[in-house]
Amino acid sequence: MNVVFVVLGTLSLAILLFTNPSGALGSFMQGAENSLKLSITLFCSYAFWLSVIKILERGGALKSIKKMLNPLTKRVFPGENDETLTHVSANFAANLIGAGGAATPEGLKAAEKMKQTKNLVMLVTLNSSSLQLIPTTVVALRSSLNAAADIILPSLICSAVTTLTAFVLTKAFVK
Repeated sequence: MNVVFVVLGTLSLAILLFTNPSGALGSFMQGAENSLKLSITLFCSYAFWLSVIKILERGGALKSIKKMLNPLTKRVFPGENDETLTHVSANFAANLIGAGGAATPEGLKAAEKMKQTKNLVMLVTLNSSSLQLIPTTVVALRSSLNAAADIILPSLICSAVTTLTAFVLTKAFVK
């Protein structure tokens, strides 16, 4: 993948230097500025949601979330222990609020403890499709670009359809 990025970057630079030599430096500076703004926005969003998850964990709310999601997680991930299901529940809770980056640590902890390959595939599939009630990362990105944040309902519909499709296909094809 690194080779692909190097080739694309080199090719883009060559084309830019050939078509608009005087604008090359300005384009690179603008790109660097935009990438820095994006990085800071994502960092702040993830730091906030990781902090919220830690507070929920220390306050015992993750146990309540686990109890609420327990009937679902036990059916979707049969044969897994309570500790694994707690991490799965925390992962799902973070995904539900749209904090996919904040969900990753809990998903990795759950994946490490998974006993069955089928359950691991289901976890990765559901985590990748990421059912979101509130797409906070997308809202943060759009607001940093001064765009309207009226994407909650379409995001909910899309993520529900993709999660249901991912679940059905994983159940059907992974043995």
